[in-house]
Amino acid sequence: MTMKIPCAKRLPFIVTGLSFLQPALTNIQFSNLTLIATALVLGAKFNLTEISRMWLKEKSVSTLSYLLSDAKFYIPEMEILYVAQLQKMYKLTGGYYCIDDTMKHHTNFCKWIHGVFVLFDHAAKTNLKATCIVFLYYSDGGFIKFPITYRIYHKDTDCMSWQRGKPKECKAKYDLALEMLEWALKIGLPKCIVLADSWFGIEPFITGLKKLCLSYVIEVKRSYKIKVPCKNTKLTPSGRKAKNQTELISLPEYFRDITSVIACGFDADNKSGKKAKVLYHTKTDTVRLNSIPGKHRLIESKDPAKKTTKYLLTNEVTWEATKIIFTYSNRWVIEEFFRNAKQLTDMEGATIRSEQGVATALCLVSWIDSLLHFENYKQGTAGKLSKESLTIPSIVRQAQYENLKAILGKIQQDKNFIPTWLAVEGKNITRKRKKNNQLVTLDRHQDEKILLCA
Repeated sequence: MTMKIPCAKRLPFIVTGLSFLQPALTNIQFSNLTLIATALVLGAKFNLTEISRMWLKEKSVSTLSYLLSDAKFYIPEMEILYVAQLQKMYKLTGGYYCIDDTMKHHTNFCKWIHGVFVLFDHAAKTNLKATCIVFLYYSDGGFIKFPITYRIYHKDTDCMSWQRGKPKECKAKYDLALEMLEWALKIGLPKCIVLADSWFGIEPFITGLKKLCLSYVIEVKRSYKIKVPCKNTKLTPSGRKAKNQTELISLPEYFRDITSVIACGFDADNKSGKKAKVLYHTKTDTVRLNSIPGKHRLIESKDPAKKTTKYLLTNEVTWEATKIIFTYSNRWVIEEFFRNAKQLTDMEGATIRSEQGVATALCLVSWIDSLLHFENYKQGTAGKLSKESLTIPSIVRQAQYENLKAILGKIQQDKNFIPTWLAVEGKNITRKRKKNNQLVTLDRHQDEKILLCA
């Protein structure tokens, strides 16, 4: 285990950024929550022992555990305060709502952790014990990015041990997504274009989006079929002309007959000397799918480099292929969020057992992500960034650099700091093996006594 630089003080942007929570928390709860958030940003695992160690044992593990699992506060109230703060931070007039789910993997020793089920991981191609979480994420296509809320997906199965016999309502992932969208709109967030992958490209979800009057660009599976007029007249068994003169044709077969191909990509740059680069070959048409009601704009997008094909569906029937692909490309920000949540703030490392503990951990990871993006936003709007925004790991490294400077200053001023640091690190160096007990032959009478006790 590598030695980490301890935390000198709570990060100012964490304390200021999470101040919206103060109406829902006591001063001690707010202090402990900002302590945990600072340790996560500066490189601790989502492990309470590691976080306590980062603060040189300033707080005990039991105190932090009690805060997450048993302290009296109301998560829904904190989520409403969070969204209200986002509306003060930004002027939101439009943008994109990205929806996707991710998994927190767990070991065999996780049976009491809230939300764990045996689920199929499509990345690992195997069944494993995990918590599946559906997130709703916002992006304006530029600097403004933040997670809005989340829902834990409970598999429709018998009660798991973490439920302790208490029944839990099981909802489909698309129902959870619609529930989050409806909640976001209800508390004042603007109507935006919804982006989702093919797991959400199904009739119930799209019908729900229409009821909410939202535009969308969603990937659909190639197995879907399109209604087209029959090439030959359909007849009834009695020889009369049938009323339904349509037939179904698969998406690849339908686009095979379309000859018009439009190339999408990057234009040539005369200053740098870069040539034009084709990213996608596209075919577009306005169609009616058999399994999804209504008229839609459908695009077939082929990547010539990767030899892959995607089908994108939108209710904006006037859009051209380039606009549809560019709009859908904004969905990638939620994948970046998942990567940062798992790698930078160790979302998968949170193994708190109680429902409140899991909810608090997920909220904390979301709030930290929003604050890191807000730091990027402030630097960009202040003119500190030239052309492109910084990556979130860069913002984290800035915070770690400021902490390093604070640590060096503390070393010069506080004579007791170095001995304290060495003492804390020294306690974690040596771990003794358990003593192996020697096996002995038990006599007959002892064996009979053991059987009687059993």
